[in-house]
Amino acid sequence: MTQRTITDRRTVLTGIATGTAAVTCGCLSGSEITGSETGDSIPGTNDVFEDIFVDGTELVLEFSDGSSTDHVNVIDPSGELFAEQPITAGVDRTRVEIGLEYDPGEYDVVALEDDEEQTTQSIVIEPDIRISNLRLARNHPEKMFEGASDIDIRTETIVRLENAGSGPDQATRLAFSGDVPRPTPDEYEMSGIYDTDSDIRRESEAVELPPGEGLTVYSQLMPFSESGQNVSCSPDTVEGTVEVTLETAVQDNLILEEYSVSFTGESLSECEIKIEDQP
Repeated sequence: MTQRTITDRRTVLTGIATGTAAVTCGCLSGSEITGSETGDSIPGTNDVFEDIFVDGTELVLEFSDGSSTDHVNVIDPSGELFAEQPITAGVDRTRVEIGLEYDPGEYDVVALEDDEEQTTQSIVIEPDIRISNLRLARNHPEKMFEGASDIDIRTETIVRLENAGSGPDQATRLAFSGDVPRPTPDEYEMSGIYDTDSDIRRESEAVELPPGEGLTVYSQLMPFSESGQNVSCSPDTVEGTVEVTLETAVQDNLILEEYSVSFTGESLSECEIKIEDQP
């Protein structure tokens, strides 16, 4: 579940004006609000902001009725100015682009009027990417993308990704190792993710993962190709472990999930392959 944290900061941040980011930091006080889905309304805690949340790759600021804010500064976790935006009188909502090259952590949103601070609230912006499900396309052909070929269905996988965090991210590399017929080479530099938006069969450069949302992707690596030599199939059943790894643009740590797999049959070309049951 997406976590969004909005906190009043009672410590005064001085010297912040248009184009300037001189910040005097102090301790946070006030209440912490967590567990809300991205886009949900959160009652305002002062007479300036009605709500602050992340939508896609943008930070959305909603102002209370009667707000006189004419400028907003967004301060990143290191205390540097991340973004600044003038606010036209009467505007009740504005958006600040976060993009996919931001530093995860707590951001301060400073509301100003005539270069004087009105209030500061903070919001944690950080992704939490997870691999929640792995299926073999051969066992679930009805869940494959439209137009999937027989070889796609025989060799590829269906992977469910979730962003349970409060910040945007994008998947940049999907890889398979362990007991799979065709492991992903370490030197492989492409994403390994099928581009469902393309008219021709090719790999996507990256797949966006908005906060609070899930996405199904399809491998483009043929990890379960019968031509692979990394595992064998036996009538007595061979059991093993498949490791699925995912790299993303923002989240520092590599995402890794392991799944039990079994191979039963005379050969890989006629093998029954099963991945442990998934919800």
